[in-house]
Amino acid sequence: MFPNHLLRQSANRPGKRPLPRRGGAGATLLRIAGYVVVLLIIGIGTLAVGPGIPERLNPLAPLDPTAAAGPFTAFKLSRATATPEMCFATLEQIPDFRYVRMLDREVSDQCHIREHTKVRGLWGSDLAPVSTRCSIALRLYMWERHSVQPAAEKYLNKNVAEVRHMSSYSCRRMRTETGEGDRMSAHATASAIDIDGMVLTDGTRLSLLRGWNSANQNEQLFWRSIRTGACTWFKTVLSPQFNRLHADHFHLAQGEFSACR
Repeated sequence: MFPNHLLRQSANRPGKRPLPRRGGAGATLLRIAGYVVVLLIIGIGTLAVGPGIPERLNPLAPLDPTAAAGPFTAFKLSRATATPEMCFATLEQIPDFRYVRMLDREVSDQCHIREHTKVRGLWGSDLAPVSTRCSIALRLYMWERHSVQPAAEKYLNKNVAEVRHMSSYSCRRMRTETGEGDRMSAHATASAIDIDGMVLTDGTRLSLLRGWNSANQNEQLFWRSIRTGACTWFKTVLSPQFNRLHADHFHLAQGEFSACR
């Protein structure tokens, strides 16, 4: 374990259906087109950057997780999670993120936790200690701060005091509706985390299993809002809308498949 000074304390605490493989010439062309668009945006942004431009509108500025989200925040997040060094350097800049950097855990070629991070709390909420990857930890912080808390205030007139999870690392294959799949789960490398509930600041406990189709319209809107918000910060987001295996949790991952279901 790394020294305790890496622990951040918050001062204010307010089995799956396989997704289709992406491939082929068409997918390759789409990816190339995407890269070209990003490069064009960066080029235009570079020409437009002046001494008075807000950082949130500057695509070349490093990610500031504490700043209000802007049109380039998701792009900056992808850049910040490109390497473990960049990811941990970004975490170091967050004064209210409670985490400890851990030694990597190598179980096998298929099962491991690299850029190992133990998270104990996010921006405004507690989190039962969870071992995950730095990149998942940073994405989780962005989701909680910029999607979960604003949605709780908007629809529930409360803040979230605790984000409840079902773990991140699990050395297993993907679960499908017909049994165990052939591919390893994103959880085998701690590249995903499952979220199943929230606790509000007044002690109210929200369960995704009960709340997704709750008679309380505002609770329904809350869950759907934070699911959609997660799609900004994670590459793969699966909810009860996807299949019955996800009736009780959100699967938030950064795997090779893109999905917002």
